[in-house]
Amino acid sequence: MEKKQKIMQVYSVIISVVTVITFLISVSSIVSALIDRSDPLYARQSEVNLSSFENFKMNILKSTQKEQAYIPDDDTIKGMYQSAKNDKIMTVKHQTNRTITVSGIVIVICIILFFSHWIILRKMTKLELKA
Repeated sequence: MEKKQKIMQVYSVIISVVTVITFLISVSSIVSALIDRSDPLYARQSEVNLSSFENFKMNILKSTQKEQAYIPDDDTIKGMYQSAKNDKIMTVKHQTNRTITVSGIVIVICIILFFSHWIILRKMTKLELKA
């Protein structure tokens, strides 16, 4: 019987440690997602510079070949810029929503696991002290 209690205590301690580590990782993911969400244009590296229309235009003009017959006018480039900018913002919002949701669920599970195993550990310790 005592061996079973020791195994349960070790198990409870291991689960508690794992949940604390997982909790900390999830909190850091949420903080990172909130920072990315606050400024989505600078959130992650992308091959297109969307910091300003002029930078975007220079990238477009550099990417066109000199022999190429068609160079888009400013209105077309502005439309391309707005479309790329909106796509980047929506992508970052989706990714941050997903990260916040998943990490939030993991945090709730960690809290439940931690406290349930903490209670088990305390009960086992009280039983050991009584014996």
